[in-house]
Amino acid sequence: MFRTAAKFEPKNLKEAQVLIHDRQLVCCRFSPDGTRLFAAGFDGLLHRWNLDEDHNEDKTTKDKKPQKDQSPQPKHDTFESPGGWIESMVVHPDGDKLFTADSWGQVRCWPIEGEELAPIWSIENANKSWLRSLNVSPDGKLIATCGNDLIVRVTSTDDGKLLKEFKGHEHCIQSLAFHQDGKSLVSGDQHGVVKHWDLETGKCVREFDAGKLFKVFHQYEQGGVRSMTFDPEFKTLYCAGFEGINANQAHGIPTVLAFDWQTGKQTLVMNPSEDFKGPILDIAYHPAGYVIGAGSSEAGGILWFWKPGEANECHMMKNVTSFRSIDLRSDGLGLAATAFGDRGGQRGGNGRRLTKDGEYIGFAGNIVLYAFDEDAKS
Repeated sequence: MFRTAAKFEPKNLKEAQVLIHDRQLVCCRFSPDGTRLFAAGFDGLLHRWNLDEDHNEDKTTKDKKPQKDQSPQPKHDTFESPGGWIESMVVHPDGDKLFTADSWGQVRCWPIEGEELAPIWSIENANKSWLRSLNVSPDGKLIATCGNDLIVRVTSTDDGKLLKEFKGHEHCIQSLAFHQDGKSLVSGDQHGVVKHWDLETGKCVREFDAGKLFKVFHQYEQGGVRSMTFDPEFKTLYCAGFEGINANQAHGIPTVLAFDWQTGKQTLVMNPSEDFKGPILDIAYHPAGYVIGAGSSEAGGILWFWKPGEANECHMMKNVTSFRSIDLRSDGLGLAATAFGDRGGQRGGNGRRLTKDGEYIGFAGNIVLYAFDEDAKS
């Protein structure tokens, strides 16, 4: 039985292990019991690390030069997922299924258990263009997907059957979040427009103005609502991204906007206290009462921890390479963060780096596992 992190202090966050891979990993999710970690990215495969099993030879990395400070690797399995890059994944509330969405607009439902995993069902055209995000409702009955085709689609978790289509966004939709009232879904787009949808009628109830997360510099349109989450009581909606400062699409002030759910009004702008140029690409709410943002920049990544209601963070944790996504273990005592490049400074992916045989090397990737020690001294 897991302990829970009711007395968790962010300063007790410790790096526990680094899982390495030769391609960039975009998203990750813990199994409900925390013993396995699923991840996916730009190789089109579904990966599973068995965190409680002994070290074995990892076929995806055995021929690669070890990364700096490489630690022993847990058992690592890969499963074919025909299609594009897997952009998003989520575990069913019951803990028995995993849903993935890729850049070709495909959604797949996977079993959690088993030596060899194969999709239970697939949707070949969940979205007709790049699929950016998916989420599952708190009751486990619905999946919502969104992407570049400007449509939010809601399907059944049982068989992938299409149930609703929500139209009204005028720009690429980047993120989604269900409210626990069973009636509401929110979606955020590239221009900072957040729409509140009525799941029963399919109508847009209202809009939240997250326009601070969008800027235009000459011909460049920057930003958007990269990630969203609610607090555990579903009284506050948090929208993450950055406020652009110039025409460089990688530069900006990391920003989280807090909205009161009842009134729809913005109540707080949350920024790091130190200079950092880059977006917050993922956000999570820790059960002990902290908003966690994962930052990405040319200089590396940072995890920020904010107390609700405070504009500046109470703690931060740096990483040598940029973060892409995060996931909290169900007990709140573990966190996984996918990151660009490798720990030795190789960033790759720029079209210039070739092996001696002329092979192009894409971005490497890793997952940093952090442990929260609730028993550590203050």
